[in-house]
Amino acid sequence: MNRGTSLALIAVLVVALVASVFIQVWVLPAEAASVGAAFPEVSLLVVPGITWGVLAIACWQVAAVFGLRVVVLARQHRFEVAHGWLLAMAGCLVAFLVLVVAAFIALSVMGYTTPGVMLGLIGGGLLALIAIGALGALARFLRAGASSPQYSHD
Repeated sequence: MNRGTSLALIAVLVVALVASVFIQVWVLPAEAASVGAAFPEVSLLVVPGITWGVLAIACWQVAAVFGLRVVVLARQHRFEVAHGWLLAMAGCLVAFLVLVVAAFIALSVMGYTTPGVMLGLIGGGLLALIAIGALGALARFLRAGASSPQYSHD
């Protein structure tokens, strides 16, 4: 991988990780508390909402850390051994997808099905599902390439 490209990817991932920690620790709790104060009917959802948000963000954070490892492997021209890391990233996104489905069911049962929340859950779930499929396909491709014999054209 080109040095400039790998440095750019590493920078983007590090900035995303720092921003997500800021959102996770400061923004999410403050916003949830303000919504709970403004709308007392949803005050019961503040603590579960913060917990869900922290866990959901953590799934993406761990996937980003694994992504950093994949970038380092690609930079070292060892991308063909990254299939395990790609599957680990997909596993983090599966955990996120489980959280999305659980939130969708819980909110539906409780009757808190505002369009913005539900569309956000559906969009996040679809994004995760597409990423899981892409990571799984890439990991299978790398694994198949690693197990097949290499032929030289010399």
